[in-house]
Formats: sequence, structure tokens, C-alpha cells
Amino acid sequence: MKILKLLYCFCFLALLGCAGSEPVVQQENNADEVRANVAQAYEELNAEQVGP
Repeated sequence: MKILKLLYCFCFLALLGCAGSEPVVQQENNADEVRANVAQAYEELNAEQVGP
């Protein structure tokens, strides 16, 4: 009987651990998009520095 109670406690703790964990979100970075964004940022920076 004690073993059964112990097993229930372990199952309960395992459920709490699974419920408390957040799923891992993987971000996919597209290298072409990143390069385009960087190029645009540099162009905007240069345009601000040159200015009127």
C-alpha cells in the first residue's frame, strides 16, 4: 500500500513538472532576410548621417 501511495506521489509530481514547463519555440532565421534587413538599416543610417 505504501508503494502505491509513493507511486501516486511520483506521478503527481511528474504531472506538475510537465505542466509547469513551457514548450521550446524554435526560431527560424532566414539568412537572406537578415542580410536584407541589415542592408536596409545601413542605408537608413547613411541617409540620416548625410542629411540635408
